[in-house]
Amino acid sequence: MSDSSAQSLKQLKIKTGVVKRLHKEESIYAQEVVDQKRVIEKLKEDGADGADIRAAERVLRDSEMMIPRTKSQLEEAVQALDDLVNALQSEEAISSSAEYKAAVEQLKQVRAA
Repeated sequence: MSDSSAQSLKQLKIKTGVVKRLHKEESIYAQEVVDQKRVIEKLKEDGADGADIRAAERVLRDSEMMIPRTKSQLEEAVQALDDLVNALQSEEAISSSAEYKAAVEQLKQVRAA
């Protein structure tokens, strides 16, 4: 395998990992928002101290602010991976590799979500 092919496979692996991580982070933040809303409602129902409620609301705002940022980073990472996959599609040694197939599968998973 040539140096350029090895470098391309390395880039595929890195970019696939970035997309996978950001996709996971986005879903974690979304779940955190749902969970934190429940916590706030429970605190209000239980008549918790105002400071506790405000602290929980602050955590909720922080999580809500992370979603658009993570989504933007994910979109950029998906575009970069997609561009790389398309550029390497015609190279038989790469397009038949496990790294290439993993990249294509990761793109499918993100787009299906």
